Amino acid sequence: MGVRVGIKMRIADREVDTSALVNSGFETDTPQVIIPNKLLIKFGIKLDELGEYNKIEYDTAGGPIVMYVYPMSISLRVVVPDMKTNWIYADAVISPIEREVILSDATIEEFKIVILSPKSGYWRFRDDPPNKVRESAKPVYW
Repeated sequence: MGVRVGIKMRIADREVDTSALVNSGFETDTPQVIIPNKLLIKFGIKLDELGEYNKIEYDTAGGPIVMYVYPMSISLRVVVPDMKTNWIYADAVISPIEREVILSDATIEEFKIVILSPKSGYWRFRDDPPNKVRESAKPVYW
């Protein structure tokens, strides 16, 4: 199943509610979020609205792929029913093939997410009480 969290993203002048896969294997130096190009198309977001970009080759399980990285171009927060979380800024990594939003290890750490059971989808925030267990959000595919 994997751990997924509900998120709200601000991209350009739009807000998007979706879920995101928490992927500690997506290792980055700065907070990064993979965003499917199909999500941008659905919300009418043009790449030039995101600002300047870098073309970077990423190693993936399916082999290397070039993606466009827009540094600190989006803000996002985790959405949970029992608290209001802080917004963070992240690099938008636009993928032509990915089907869901994916959080990097640096983004996960910034949000203080602790994975309790990756297969079952249980997680909590680092500052939650030790007995607090949160369930994964349902996946959203674009």
